[in-house]
Amino acid sequence: MQHRFLTVIAVVLFTWPSFCLAQQTIHDSLYSSALQEQRHIDIILPKEYDPAKPDRYEVLYCLEGVSDFVKTEYNYLSGEGFIPQLILVGVLNTENKGMSNRDRDFTPTHTGGETGGADKYLAYIKDELLPYMQKHYPVKSSGHTLYGGSLSGLMAVYTFLKEPTLFTSYIAVDPSLWWDNFWPVQYAAKRFPGFSTLHNTLWLAGREGSAFKYMGVEKMDSLLSRQAPTGLVWRRRLYDNETHYSTQFKGLWDGLKFSYGGFYASKGGYSTSRQIAIKPTRGLVVKGKPIPLICYNLADSPYIRYSVDGSEPTATSPSLAGEQTRIGITRTGWVRFRSFGVRDEYTRTDSAYFEVGEVIKPVSKPVGVQPGGLQYSIYEGNWDSLPDRSRLAATRKGRGGFDFSAFPSAGYLVAFEGYIYIDTPGYYILENGGKQFRTTIGGRRVLGAHIGAGGESCMVPLAKGFYPLQVEYLHATNGNGPEPLYIKPEDVDDFPVPANILYSQIQQ
Repeated sequence: MQHRFLTVIAVVLFTWPSFCLAQQTIHDSLYSSALQEQRHIDIILPKEYDPAKPDRYEVLYCLEGVSDFVKTEYNYLSGEGFIPQLILVGVLNTENKGMSNRDRDFTPTHTGGETGGADKYLAYIKDELLPYMQKHYPVKSSGHTLYGGSLSGLMAVYTFLKEPTLFTSYIAVDPSLWWDNFWPVQYAAKRFPGFSTLHNTLWLAGREGSAFKYMGVEKMDSLLSRQAPTGLVWRRRLYDNETHYSTQFKGLWDGLKFSYGGFYASKGGYSTSRQIAIKPTRGLVVKGKPIPLICYNLADSPYIRYSVDGSEPTATSPSLAGEQTRIGITRTGWVRFRSFGVRDEYTRTDSAYFEVGEVIKPVSKPVGVQPGGLQYSIYEGNWDSLPDRSRLAATRKGRGGFDFSAFPSAGYLVAFEGYIYIDTPGYYILENGGKQFRTTIGGRRVLGAHIGAGGESCMVPLAKGFYPLQVEYLHATNGNGPEPLYIKPEDVDDFPVPANILYSQIQQ
């Protein structure tokens, strides 16, 4: 058992993602006239930052410094594409006689001692820190996020109430909204009616049970449910079986994903060729039978909206609901997609074209065909586009599936011909990769209409039975080899078309 435990540790160490490695921290400071003291800040630039380039970045301002867990969560989320590359700024606290000035800086009203300095602290943030960052670092003019927890979470909420446009997103984890007999909630009730249309997100995280009430999150949640300003995208999340401090870990993680909701939709999931990763991109559909549309963007709902009438989707259009959404199409034309998020720069659009028709009819089982593959012909040479095979002589013929391991390494055209057997009626998505290909099923060309796009997917309605199938690939010398034809039945992951459903005659 001990050896197994050590093996697990070794695996973790050697597979630890590269984006979790330590980043260099820049220690900087500026004098605050508002606070009458020197203020220190820690700055972590993105790994991709190159001072020779003009790139500028949004900033995550952390009101009590950039802790190890903040760096870890940021690195994971940005590495996985949930959030963009950001500059992290740790706004460090000061001390007076060995005691932190948190109570002084983060509290909006005076209840004793040196409390009630939030307005001075806010002046430091607004009039000194933000302009300083803009002047000395590659910082965008807007789109930034303010994060705080506990008392600094109170300060994050107060900043939103006092200066909502100062930041785009506000993250407050288990904030001390109990302050001064729930004064922040009373202040919010006064401020909300005077707000014009906002363009912000507000994330409130707290704990289940009595803490939801005594921290004041319950009262703020109730007020927002009744009176949230127009244009504010907000959410409250409670965590069970967590402490005041452990809630910070979960709350920031979910808060960042929420604050940048829609960013992942702009990246296309794991696809780099298309920013909204929709499949299929075209197809034949049967009127009255909704199609299963696949979306590979994580957290797509409600960030990706669509329309089936060719119009541009709006924020109130239907949204994709997870990885697969059933969409009814009644007319031939374009289905449009648009991602929505708080930050307009991450908005993306895409489209797919569908023709309304009938199920493609199968043929009777051809005489003499056997399962195990298609007949193929190889024509050696180099072409810029798929040539006319009637003018060429095949240099090699054979029978098999889409296994190219034994094919030539030099340039060639290969043409597969035969039949595919469909066992279950329904919608099927066919997909080719590569740059030069053409696929025909049942006499209908389904792939290859947009050669050079780097891959295509097409949906076709098929009945049970045999369908003539022809697939052509063009392989350039020293280029990437052809990829198998993929097929995706309804509610099943896609897979390379296996040889056992491919039929052709066995030549003697």
